[in-house]
Amino acid sequence: MKDALNAIRKEHRRLAAVLQAGRDLVAGIREDDGTPDFERLRAVLYFLDAFSARLHHPKEDEFLLQPLRARGGNAVAMVDDLEREHARVAAAVSSLEQALLRYEAGGEREFVAFATAVEGFSEFYAEHMRKEETLAMPLAEKLFSLEDWARLDAAFTAARDEQGGLEEDREFRELFLRVLGPSPASPA
Repeated sequence: MKDALNAIRKEHRRLAAVLQAGRDLVAGIREDDGTPDFERLRAVLYFLDAFSARLHHPKEDEFLLQPLRARGGNAVAMVDDLEREHARVAAAVSSLEQALLRYEAGGEREFVAFATAVEGFSEFYAEHMRKEETLAMPLAEKLFSLEDWARLDAAFTAARDEQGGLEEDREFRELFLRVLGPSPASPA
């Protein structure tokens, strides 16, 4: 039971790791005054954009937020807030991509703006995921019956199979590993 929530939590851990990888890359540039790894920075942003838009947010919307909205009451305002934040994620990633392009083309003078954008986005997205896990998920666990969970989990599994399921998961897993890359302490 509650496979949908467990999958969303697992995806949150992946997203948090990618956000941290982006912050680590920025910190490495700042500390080492080294050459930026633009390929990995682009991979971080691509993962955040594609994973959120194609897999993660659609699952949350369908299997968590919409069923909560249907319950009415206090859930509606919370769902509205989280949906606005989903839209904000998409816009913020687009802004990050533009900041990266400016940094890549404009050089060091554009680094501070890019680094600030990465930090701000990382803090925002981490807080968004925290809200989902500490507000929305516990409310769902409180409001949904065993029958609701059985229906949601079955629909979740069916949707995953229809959307490319394991193949798309494999592609994102490969991208995830490329984003994480070798840690700064380990040899390449």
